[in-house]
Parts: sequence; structure tokens; C-alpha cells
Amino acid sequence: MELNLGKIYSFLALGGPMTIPLMIASIFSFAVILQKLIFFMRYRDSSFRLIKKIELLVEQNDILTALNELKGEKGPNAKLLATALSHHSEDPARIREVLQAVGEDEIKKMEKHLPILDVVSMISPLLGLLGTVLGIINSFNILGTAAGAANPAQISGGIAAALISTAIGLIIAIPSAIFYSYFTNTVATKAHEMNLSMVDIMDVIGNRGEIDVQDYS
Repeated sequence: MELNLGKIYSFLALGGPMTIPLMIASIFSFAVILQKLIFFMRYRDSSFRLIKKIELLVEQNDILTALNELKGEKGPNAKLLATALSHHSEDPARIREVLQAVGEDEIKKMEKHLPILDVVSMISPLLGLLGTVLGIINSFNILGTAAGAANPAQISGGIAAALISTAIGLIIAIPSAIFYSYFTNTVATKAHEMNLSMVDIMDVIGNRGEIDVQDYS
């Protein structure tokens, strides 16, 4: 284990000074990826099952029990249902406004921290390239100072070490870009599902067809 850690440290050290900001970027990226994976695993609900369950309670005019059922539920549809039931006696236009506000808030929660992944995926290759350029400049400075007496193997080794910085940048950027795309698509899908669920939710509280659905995607 110590040998492996030593090899990793040596590999990173060869990347030059740009390795430090790249490692910081990788920590942020990993933290966001882990946080969003956990968030979306918990951020699920069965919209059809949940809406049908609440619809039965509403038909029995048991709003309080319906609200209590929703307290243990997680996910956007549960919050939309709870909001609609809490305002069930108000004007449909007012309910629509409240649901739209709640929907926008849920979208912001899902999108939170995603810009970090976007930034990391963009700047990591640039930081890596900068590290490589600095390394190559340093190698040619050594060549110029040696006045032709430098060992070619040392020069090629220095250039190879400089390229490690670019490799590290790409290693960080590629998964960051993949997960950013995955999470943004997940947000768009859930926004579309919420958009469709609003019609069913308005039907549950007895206002069929009176909601002007807002597109969150």
C-alpha cells in the first residue's frame, strides 16, 4: 500500500506546480458528484402511486390525513401535493402560482452545485495544458543553459514529465463532464415529470383543466 501511494505521489509530483490546483479541483468535483448521487437516490417518489393514494383521501374529504401521509414522503411530487392540499380552498389561479413557485424552488435544489462540475470540466484541461507548457519551457531553458551539453534523455524525460500535467487535467475533466451531463439530464427529466404531475395534482383537488402548466425544462 505504501509503495502504491509512493508511486502516486511521484506521478503527481512530476506534473509540476499546476498539480496543486488540479488536485483541489478534483476534490471539489468528487464532493459534488458524491453529494448529487446521494441526493438523487433519496429524491425519488412514485408519482402515480402517491397521487392515487392522496386522491382517495381527498375524495373522502380527509385533507388532514392526506397531509399527514405526505409528511413521510420525499421528492418533488410529495411537496407539490402537500402545497396544493394546503391551499385547496383558494382560487385555482392562486394555487397555480404557489405550485409554480414550489416547482422552481425544487429545480434550484436539484441544480445546486452543478455549476462547479461545469467549471471543473472546463478549467482542468486548461490548467493541465498550462502545466505542460511551463514544464516544456523549463526543459528548453535547461537545454539553453547547457549549451548543447545536455543529455537528450534528460530533455525528453522532462518533456514527458511535463505532459503528465495535461494527463491529470484530462483525468479530472472527463468524469466531471460526464457526470455534469448526467445530472443536468436528470434535472430536466424530473422537471418534465413535475410539469406533467401538476395536471394530476390539480385534478386531485378538484380543479381539472384549470392549471396553465409551466415548463421547467
